[in-house]
Amino acid sequence: MTWEALNQAGQNYGAPDIDYDRFAARWESDPVIKKLVARFDGQGVVINTKGAEPEPEQGEPKKSKMRQSAMNAVSAELK
Repeated sequence: MTWEALNQAGQNYGAPDIDYDRFAARWESDPVIKKLVARFDGQGVVINTKGAEPEPEQGEPKKSKMRQSAMNAVSAELK
């Protein structure tokens, strides 16, 4: 997830913007974040997942769970 996408998602919940430096400081001090995030860099964060996503049925486009959750949140916000 890019920093921009992370900040847009956070705005829905009133969270302050975060960038690499702020995230790195939290990463160092919070063991929960270390368990949730596989890695991060100047582009954004990669969330830890347990195993691969199941393959979609033939003809069904593959969608990430995070993307679907974000889309649901945006849809709920717009209603």
